[in-house]
Amino acid sequence: MAPKRKTTGLPASPKRKKPALKEKEKEEAIFTVEKVEKLSEEIQKESKYNNIVTLLDQLSKVGRSLVDSQDPSLETLGRSVALALFKTFQVLFKDGKLQPSAKKQDENERIVAKWLLDKYRVFKTTIGEILKSSLPHGKSLQLDLFDINLKLVRVEAENSKERQFPIGTYRLLLETLLDNENGTVLPDGLSSNFLVLEYATVFEKYWDLEFYFFNALGEALEQWKQSLSPQRLAIILSNYITIIRNGLLYAKEDLEKQPTWITSTRLPSSLYKQTQFKAQFQKCILTIFSYPLLVSQYKAILLILHKKIIPYMSQPQSLMDFLTDSYDIQDDLVIPILALNSLYELIKDYNIEYPDFYTKLYSLLRPELLYTRYRSRFFRLCDLFLTSTHLSANLVASFIKKLARLSLTSSVSGVVIIIPFIYNLLKRHPTCMLMIHNTNRAEKYQDPFNNLETNPMNTQAINSSLWELETLMSHYHPNVATLAKIFGEPFKKPSYNMEDFLDWTYQSLLETERTRRYRGQAALEFEEFDSVFGGGNTIGNVLLEGWLL
Repeated sequence: MAPKRKTTGLPASPKRKKPALKEKEKEEAIFTVEKVEKLSEEIQKESKYNNIVTLLDQLSKVGRSLVDSQDPSLETLGRSVALALFKTFQVLFKDGKLQPSAKKQDENERIVAKWLLDKYRVFKTTIGEILKSSLPHGKSLQLDLFDINLKLVRVEAENSKERQFPIGTYRLLLETLLDNENGTVLPDGLSSNFLVLEYATVFEKYWDLEFYFFNALGEALEQWKQSLSPQRLAIILSNYITIIRNGLLYAKEDLEKQPTWITSTRLPSSLYKQTQFKAQFQKCILTIFSYPLLVSQYKAILLILHKKIIPYMSQPQSLMDFLTDSYDIQDDLVIPILALNSLYELIKDYNIEYPDFYTKLYSLLRPELLYTRYRSRFFRLCDLFLTSTHLSANLVASFIKKLARLSLTSSVSGVVIIIPFIYNLLKRHPTCMLMIHNTNRAEKYQDPFNNLETNPMNTQAINSSLWELETLMSHYHPNVATLAKIFGEPFKKPSYNMEDFLDWTYQSLLETERTRRYRGQAALEFEEFDSVFGGGNTIGNVLLEGWLL
C-alpha cells in the first residue's frame, strides 16, 4: 500500500498561461517603419501572404489612433503600410494571382486567389474608413490614401482579363468622398472638404472619370435621399457642386484627343456617345436638385446652371419646374436674379414658354436690387429682355418709370446705371418719348403712375412723366447731375454702352475724382478784400500799431 502524500496547504499550481495584459499589449502594438518594410520584403521575396493580414491590421490601428493622437510618426507609419500594401497588390494583379476564376489554376491556387482577393477588398474598405473619418492631425495621410485608392482604379483596369473600367472600386471611392466627416458647407454653398477639392482637380482633367462619375452615382444618390438626414444631404450636395462647378470635358468635340485616367485600356465605344453621357448626367442632376437646398446652395447652383449644367443635359426642359420655383422665391432677391440666366437659355434655345415672364421681371425692381452684388448681372439681362421693338409701349414705359422712381432712393453707383439704361430704352422705343416731351401741362399735376401695381401693363406709366430725371439734374454728386442733364438735350447721342457703367462703386467714383486732371488752373470762387481784416487798422476797438494794412 502506497504511503499518502503529505499536503502542504498550498493550492495546486495552475497551468501556465500567457498573461492577458501582454496579449492586449501585443494586439495594440504599433510597428516601426523598419518592421513594415521587412514584412513587405518577405511578401515580395518569400510569398509570405500572411504578412498582408498583419499589415492590414496595422493600417486599421493607425487609422484608429489618429483620431485622438497628434503623433506625426503615425502618419509616416500609415503611409509606409499603405504603400507596402499597394505595391503588394499591384504585383499580385500583374502576376494574375487575383483571378480566382482562371481555368488553368488548380484548386489550391484558386483558394489562395480568393483569399488574396478578400484581403484586397479589406484593404479598400480600410482606406475608405480612414478617408471618411475626421482626422485633425492625419490629413496628409488621407491625401496619400486618396491617391492610392485612385491609382488602384488604374491598376485594376490595366490588369483585369476583361480590360474594363473597375466601376465597383471607383464607386466605393466616390461614395466615400461625397459622404464623409471632413469639411463643412461654406457660405457660398461650396465645400471646404480638402479631399473633394483634391479630387475636383483630377476630375476636370480626365473625361473617363467624368463619365463613370455620373454612371456610378445614380443609385447612391437615390438611396441617400431616402435614408440620410437633411444635414448630411446638404454636405453631399455641397461636395457634388464643388466637383462639377468647373465644367466638363464632354463639351469638347475632339473627345478622343482628350486625356483619360485609364491609358492602356481601350474604353468602350459607348463612352464616346454624347447621348448616353447626357442621359446619365441628367438623371444625377435631377436627383441632386430634389435634395433640400440651403439658400447658399441655391445660389451656387444657379451661378453655374446656364453654362456648366444645361449644355450637358439631354432634356434641359426638365429643369423648368426647378427654375420656376427659384424665380418665384420672394424672400431673397438674389435667387430670382440668378435664375434669369438659365430661364433665358430655356426660352431662347429650347422654346420654353413662360407667360408671366415680364410680370415677374418687373416685380424684381425693388429698392434692394440696386444694393445687391448681382445688380450688374440683372441689368445686362434686363437690357437684353427689353431689346425687342415689338414689346408694348405700356410695358416698356412701366420699366422706365419704375427705374426712375428707384433712382430717387438709390446709391450713386446705382443711379449711374439707371440713367444710361433709361436713355437707351427711350432711344430704342420712341413711343415712350411722350414721358419727357408731353406738352399738356396741368396746373395741378398729379402723377398717374401706380407704384404699387404688380402688372406692368396696368401701371399707367405711359401717361406719366419722368419728373424724377429732372430731380437728378440737381443731384449732390456732380457726376450724376452731369449725366442726368443728357435728358434736357436733343436725343442725338448714340446709345450708351452699358458695360461702361455696370461696375461703378463709391470707391471707383471717388478714385476718379481724385485722379482727375484739370486743364489749366482750377476755377475758385472768392471775394476780394482791401486788407487782411477787412479794412482799417483796428479789430473791434483795438488799434493795431505797426501793421501795414
